[in-house]
Amino acid sequence: MENEKIIELKNISKAFVGVPVLKNVNFSLRAGVVHGLVGGNGAGKSTLMKILSGVHQPDEGEIWIRGQKEKIKNPHDAHLKGIYLVPQEPALFPFLTIEENILLGTPKKNRPLYLKKIKELMTALKCDFKLDQIGADLTIAKQQLVELIKGLVRESAVIILDEPTSALTSREVDALFETIKSLKEEKNIAFIYITHRLQELFDIVDELTILKNGEIVSEGPIASYTLENIIKIMVPTVGENGSEEKIDKTQIQKKIETLPTHSQEKYVLEVEHMAGKGFFDVSLKISKGEILGLTGVVGAGRTEFAEALFGITRKISGKVLLEGKEINIKNPQQAIKYGIVYLPEDRHLHGGFLNASIKENTSSSILFKLFKIFLNDNKEKRIARDFIKMLNIKTTGEDQKIMYLSGGNQQKVVLGKWLAATPKVLILDEPTRGIDANARKEIYASIRKLSKEGLSILLISSDFEEIVTLSDRVVVMYQGRTISELKPPDITLENVTFASFGYLKGA
Repeated sequence: MENEKIIELKNISKAFVGVPVLKNVNFSLRAGVVHGLVGGNGAGKSTLMKILSGVHQPDEGEIWIRGQKEKIKNPHDAHLKGIYLVPQEPALFPFLTIEENILLGTPKKNRPLYLKKIKELMTALKCDFKLDQIGADLTIAKQQLVELIKGLVRESAVIILDEPTSALTSREVDALFETIKSLKEEKNIAFIYITHRLQELFDIVDELTILKNGEIVSEGPIASYTLENIIKIMVPTVGENGSEEKIDKTQIQKKIETLPTHSQEKYVLEVEHMAGKGFFDVSLKISKGEILGLTGVVGAGRTEFAEALFGITRKISGKVLLEGKEINIKNPQQAIKYGIVYLPEDRHLHGGFLNASIKENTSSSILFKLFKIFLNDNKEKRIARDFIKMLNIKTTGEDQKIMYLSGGNQQKVVLGKWLAATPKVLILDEPTRGIDANARKEIYASIRKLSKEGLSILLISSDFEEIVTLSDRVVVMYQGRTISELKPPDITLENVTFASFGYLKGA
């Protein structure tokens, strides 16, 4: 039956490490409909779709498929039930051919039929790659098209598209939209369309659901929305991030009064039209003692920019000036010597050595200063104790392994590691992600204290409230470039949210 309810998610709840991500979500999807799913950073979109595609299990709630209650055990089970997730980051096997990647897991006896369908889809999507090419030969955009074909060739009844156009050209986007429209009309396939490019919704979506802070806050036909209306609904509410801090006029006035007034010649760090992997035009300046917020929605290129600035990846073009002199950072060691340090987004994977002690972590950024012939153990201990006291790290002593500390205290150890290098510029990438409200407040206090002592801080965060609370100025990135700079009193949740989705009010 046309437009029947094919999927119903009832009272879905999910929490990670005690933090609620989804709260009693009720979502339905009809056959032959493209259903948009949008929300700000951390709204719960990806988690909800991972539950539907079998990656995660809900803590509470039910999944109904065509009127039958079902349990989706894993992604393979989801495929068998006709649900396929096309991920934002393609996951092709790099040394298998495109044909092998697409046909992986399909019955061998049906291969000729599958090959016929694949070639038809490649023609419809205007693909210019060949089936005998290997995955590693393809650009990200072409890999995304392969992921889409994998779902379509299996005749999935439900296809979830997570940021499908993020790496596509306008020609490829047009071809994708034509294919989606023909499949929903001819095959009655239902699509869930997730995007941060909100203008696309009006080109492809029939119905829309907006998530905010783990809850559905609005739903209806796309014709009942405007772009400005959608963004306004997504503006965060003060207090959502657990900081228990209020943003008021007194705080904004204080920011105006304390905003650094250095002349342009006295900027500590200047970045001019820098491009690299994942971003193509970033410009910003930071004064001594200033907290510059850098934000945007997921995929804007913030972390990619930070990694290039720190020398983890190479910049393609642009200039970086430190205290007025152009520098060329080729690796993190050079960045540290220049006085630029980077606290990464993932403290477990890239930030700290979990199996090492607080003392060993703290000294790891300055080992060259502690070595003569042997490591100066007394000096190493003294430095660790200083930062334990300074950052209020709750521990049994400097020899405790950081794996046994809370998330907030682990983050403080990583912060201490970089402060030990006596930097001029501190890059903080999502400094409070995954830590509780009390630890968050302590990190905030440390950030403010460091800026008052003259340290220039680049605060990268997807938490708009955090950005508004801490930043002296805010630079917003969208689709790989900086598009807006906000100063008090214009640093508001609404202005930051609008700019992050590429919508410049009054422009």
